[in-house]
Amino acid sequence: WADGLPHSRVKLRATKGIHLVVERSRLPVAETVVMTEAKRILFAIPWGERTIIGTTDTDYTGRPEDVRANAADLGYVLGISNQFFPQARLVEGDVLSVWAGLRPLVANPNGSPSDVSRAHEIHNPAPGWWDVAGGKLTTYRHMAEQTVDQVGKWLNTAGCEQRLAPCRTAQEPLLPVAETEGVSGILPPPMSRQAVEHYVAKEWAVHLEDVMLRRAGWHYYFADAPQRALRVADWMGELLGWSDCVRQAELERFRQAAGPVPLCGPPGCPSRDTKPG
Repeated sequence: WADGLPHSRVKLRATKGIHLVVERSRLPVAETVVMTEAKRILFAIPWGERTIIGTTDTDYTGRPEDVRANAADLGYVLGISNQFFPQARLVEGDVLSVWAGLRPLVANPNGSPSDVSRAHEIHNPAPGWWDVAGGKLTTYRHMAEQTVDQVGKWLNTAGCEQRLAPCRTAQEPLLPVAETEGVSGILPPPMSRQAVEHYVAKEWAVHLEDVMLRRAGWHYYFADAPQRALRVADWMGELLGWSDCVRQAELERFRQAAGPVPLCGPPGCPSRDTKPG
């Protein structure tokens, strides 16, 4: 959204990347495997009983909030995977879940999306305004540290009454370790009311999608995620005082945020075409 703000001097080139999840039994990698396609690199990453495969890198010109994986994206990732693991014979029906996101790269019209630098830039084009663009999800806290330090330096020289110390994000955990044990890690935690209570009380979850997609990741891990969302909605409703009307609205909001589900899940699992509620 940065290049749409009136004071911003940023010009972005948004590129889309998608990841998909399959049962680990369908692609049983013991550790991360690198796959190459021309200049591009894809990964197959073990994730508990699942395997994550990705990613794509294509120009995107739509609204940021509308980004979705499409059939071409799935076909590309599955095709490269089958080239490196021909015995797997992965098909779209093996896909448990998919997510898509955008890289807000600093604009460079030359070359393919993969040629554009992932470096970030921080500029102060006008007093009190900072443009922060580029970077990757894995560098966002580093970007935040540099931004806070630049803003703090400006405030200190602008006569701020209280002198601001350097950013502490590299040394200070977002939450104490004791509070995140069992609810925050590489793998989704067991689905429980206790975990939902933590996300609501300690991690500011106010919508069903906050828990299912962003905090616990249960939507991406479990083939029966739509059914599990019903139970999570019940717990959140009790904790947050939702009415039946709000609960149904949250289930619909979650369905819209999750996007279209794969055509089918693995054998023996409930259909992921079932809509919550």
